[in-house]
Amino acid sequence: MRKILISLLAFALLGMGCTPKTVISQSYDFSQMNRIGIMGFSSPYSGLSGVENLFAKYLIESGFKVVERAQLEQVLKEHNISVSGYLSPETTRKIGQILGVDVLLIGEVTSYTPTRTGVTMVATRRTEAQPVYAQNVMKLPDGSYAAYTQNVGTQYTHSTDVRPSQYTINAQVGIIAKLVDVETAEIVWIGSLSDESSSALDAADYIARSLVKSFTKELAKLQEKK
Repeated sequence: MRKILISLLAFALLGMGCTPKTVISQSYDFSQMNRIGIMGFSSPYSGLSGVENLFAKYLIESGFKVVERAQLEQVLKEHNISVSGYLSPETTRKIGQILGVDVLLIGEVTSYTPTRTGVTMVATRRTEAQPVYAQNVMKLPDGSYAAYTQNVGTQYTHSTDVRPSQYTINAQVGIIAKLVDVETAEIVWIGSLSDESSSALDAADYIARSLVKSFTKELAKLQEKK
């Protein structure tokens, strides 16, 4: 049995931010990882589902062979294998044997806030300027008097216009994903990321792309060392 020298679950990986927080096993032999089985991501939020499909898309783009959720769950159902909760080594080993996968991608939506709108009152200060005139009288050369109007300054009037204004608060999504070896049930890679966007799907897509990209970079660095 391979020994995984790092305890990945002990890391505090969750939190807001645009940089993925990931840990990869330094001792695991990733060269034997040919096929990845993708499990359905758990989520206590009914408004966001199917996140695992986004990971499948980017893993395939990165060159990995993927057994996607629907196929995996159908086969497990046919063999009466339950994958809810903790995955024991026996269960993961059965999954690996039946589907011919080497690792399982398991994930969870850890936080989710949908896009929402609000209304706030916006005050606009206005200033109006008006000239001020005065009537004066001047004496003419013939001794008579004539009235005339003269600008003696400017009068300023201040007012405040208050009107409602609508604003949008972006959706926020947090996801944690991990790769589990089917032989030992050991976690060989784990990562998490939170993001916000105009839609929850866009945020989840960015997270999936970022985590898969981070994993491929870590994997490439690990292979360079060996």
